[in-house]
Amino acid sequence: MIRMIAACARNRVMGSGGTLPWKIQKDWEHFLQSTRNDALVMGRRCYEDFVEYAQERKVVVLTRNPTLTFAYAQRAGNLAEGIKQASAMARNVWICGGEEIYGEAMSICEELHLTQIDADFEGDARFPDWGDHFPNEQSRRETTGNGYRLTFLVLQK
Repeated sequence: MIRMIAACARNRVMGSGGTLPWKIQKDWEHFLQSTRNDALVMGRRCYEDFVEYAQERKVVVLTRNPTLTFAYAQRAGNLAEGIKQASAMARNVWICGGEEIYGEAMSICEELHLTQIDADFEGDARFPDWGDHFPNEQSRRETTGNGYRLTFLVLQK
């Protein structure tokens, strides 16, 4: 199964300068637990922020630069190639960002795991509008973390 996992603020901001604009432990633990034992597909900037965790994971990094190599990940030149490589590593594939990759993957993912953070943040990366692609809510869990109200959603086509 091809899934997408992301977190975004009320204003859909999800990144600032190549990293998350927040530090919310419950959201991070949710990401790590949800994707454990599966393969991850992410862009280079996301990988650079994730590299310390990559050695314990199966990761494919998307980059248009054919000369780049990654210490704990395979390289792919586009999303289709990345999904093919990740599918050979694990039964489940998770699309993990960034913004352009999420936009391209919306139509091919079967499920979206989205953490909504009930706050607005400043940032330069926004999560694409998902409503038309994932109209069916399968589950919802609300909690708080680091002073923010969080909603963990699982949405399907």
